[in-house]
Amino acid sequence: MAGRILVAVESRPVVVALRRGLEPAGLPIDVAPPADAPKLLDPARHVAAVVRAAPAAGELVAALKAVDPNLSVLVLFFDEEEAEGYPGLLGADGALVGPLTGPQVAGTCGLAARLTEARRLRVQATRRQADGGGAAADLAFLKRLMLVEVRRSRRYAIPISLSLVAIDGWTRISERLNGPSRASLLGELTGLVAGAIRDIDIAVPYAEDRILVLMPHTDSAGGLLVARRVCGRVRQRSNAFAFTVSAGVGSHEGRGTVAFGSLVKRAGLALGAARAAGGDQAATLDPPRRRDRISMG
Repeated sequence: MAGRILVAVESRPVVVALRRGLEPAGLPIDVAPPADAPKLLDPARHVAAVVRAAPAAGELVAALKAVDPNLSVLVLFFDEEEAEGYPGLLGADGALVGPLTGPQVAGTCGLAARLTEARRLRVQATRRQADGGGAAADLAFLKRLMLVEVRRSRRYAIPISLSLVAIDGWTRISERLNGPSRASLLGELTGLVAGAIRDIDIAVPYAEDRILVLMPHTDSAGGLLVARRVCGRVRQRSNAFAFTVSAGVGSHEGRGTVAFGSLVKRAGLALGAARAAGGDQAATLDPPRRRDRISMG
């Protein structure tokens, strides 16, 4: 993962702690005075930014995102007590809470950098689809990103989920449509899925009637929640030609080994189970573990 972290923090000890945690992880930093950070932000070089919690931090976060809407920004708090005084993270994507340790800094900033990368890939995929670009290229992008995320999941015990979304009764439906109508319907489905997933998720066409959704840092419970939202978004659409979708979720909870192929297989089996239960629903074969929330910080 190439890129640099823009650090808009004036405290020298904090900068030293961040550098000590990030540079061994392959994430060099550029230090900037907070007032100058938006001018020094370079989307071609910077994959995340860290700002110090302060009364004007919300304005700084907004200014950085005005330069690069895809940039992930983290707010740094000295301790949990200070963090509790800033609800909503000031518009940022996550938090670093002291005392700072090398693994904490590298893990949180690395996740922020991958979130930026995922957003940028999603924008690229959307542009290619709008220009009539190839689904094969999108899938190749997803597979490369998936390999990175799978390695992270194995190494740091971080969950990851994948979903296959498919139109119910596609064979019957496709027989009633001509080529342009089929393409229009599948294009509409792609837009509906993209509108239902989160910023950290990536969706690409996988087969004629299927879309594959990668959900980093997401366990089976979170993956099932996203998949159900996709089914609901399709169900609630207003269009004369009605159809529904089913979704299967395959997950790795961060323990043991995992591979791209095994996640796709699990998602496919879960998709079959959802269809066998009547369709218009999401299913997983992985028992969801209990969780309260997913947090970057």
